[in-house]
Amino acid sequence: MRALAMDSLTELVRMLAPAGTVDLHCHFAGIWRVENAAAPPGHLPYHIILGGQARAQVGSEELRLDAGDVLLFPHGSAHTLRSLRAAADTAATTSPQTRFNGLLTEMSIPGDDAGIDMLCGTFVLGLPGTMLLRHLPPVLRVATAQRADCAWLEALIGMMRNEAQAPEPGAAAVIGQLSTALLTLLLRALIAQGGVNHSVLALMADARLARAVDAVLAAPAEPWSVESLAQVCNVSRATFARRFAQLSGETPLQFVTTLRMEMAARLLTLDRESAASIGEQCGYASEAAFGRAFKAYFGVGPGAFRLAGRERRMAAAAQTAAAG
Repeated sequence: MRALAMDSLTELVRMLAPAGTVDLHCHFAGIWRVENAAAPPGHLPYHIILGGQARAQVGSEELRLDAGDVLLFPHGSAHTLRSLRAAADTAATTSPQTRFNGLLTEMSIPGDDAGIDMLCGTFVLGLPGTMLLRHLPPVLRVATAQRADCAWLEALIGMMRNEAQAPEPGAAAVIGQLSTALLTLLLRALIAQGGVNHSVLALMADARLARAVDAVLAAPAEPWSVESLAQVCNVSRATFARRFAQLSGETPLQFVTTLRMEMAARLLTLDRESAASIGEQCGYASEAAFGRAFKAYFGVGPGAFRLAGRERRMAAAAQTAAAG
């Protein structure tokens, strides 16, 4: 059953169409404090603690960070990172020294202790506000140290550190691919550790309800009902509906609609098929019915959504060309 859930994760990550970046390599010692502003929609900041310790403040929540921890911000929430020792006057903390090493910016604050070694980056999603992130808390922490199921995650983080510290030819391409893989491994670790309620990750962590996610992903055009999904999971209709709502934060049929809409959005973004064909693949008998459902979900019709995607790609290509 775990293998089936991982197939679902692959498909859901494809819908996200993430691009990963690593922007900063930080070495902070002594007493320090860094404020991080809220990120734009569809941008998920992350921090990888390579060594040392620190604290993170997200709203009213405070977390202690240790080597091997990865922090992920599903909604791009503003947050503060600081040393374990607090300054009596926050204005007295030293501003970081910066240096671009050809791949990313190195930031350092000298001090009288070992300090912290940290990589900071961002996941940029093709579909902001996706169901995979909806209902998740402002911050997620994955502690990779001493977790056997995180061995590959630790290895990937080690590769990212090596590429960041001594950039070689092709380092930008390598680290971009590694950071994209990092998101999938982080989500896998979150599924394994459980405790992330009101999300599709919670469904995928449940041995029985994961079957419903697999089934809808495999056949989105099927006329799914609560009864048929309960049969897939081999539980009673009442038990299935109650448990599904507890874990996901929505009803089974709301989930089916959400999944269909986000699959349709990805297909529209690929720009290879007609809206009518995409609607049929996602369970809608007519293009008009598909258009109404799509507009109710995204606020714009399929045609306008596709056009906006083309314009974003053209703008990104022009920006890349200008930077080159």
